[in-house]
Amino acid sequence: MSKFGMAGCGALLLLGVVASGCFRNTTSMIELKIPAMKTQACEQLVRTGLDQLGDAVLNKDFDLESQTVWVTYDNVRLGRRNVEVAISNMGFAVNDWPADKQAHAKLAPECRGDE
Repeated sequence: MSKFGMAGCGALLLLGVVASGCFRNTTSMIELKIPAMKTQACEQLVRTGLDQLGDAVLNKDFDLESQTVWVTYDNVRLGRRNVEVAISNMGFAVNDWPADKQAHAKLAPECRGDE
């Protein structure tokens, strides 16, 4: 095979690898069940925790009535547990992840579930 032929094959292979990466889904959605998120003030604290994750969080949909948040995030830059830990660090138990005890103790009674 000529030099041009080998270089052409290499370039074609490289193009195939690059193109396959373009179609990779890099977003995920996680459903967060937060039983203590019962008021607008509690919801705002959860928003603050998610905002701290930066622009890797692409979208947040809150349903205060069901105490649920759906978060769409860039799964290349952020993992599922990162999202849950951010909420835990605000003092809330989320899904199967416990609340950070020190942060939980600082929450208003309605956000701790002590109403």
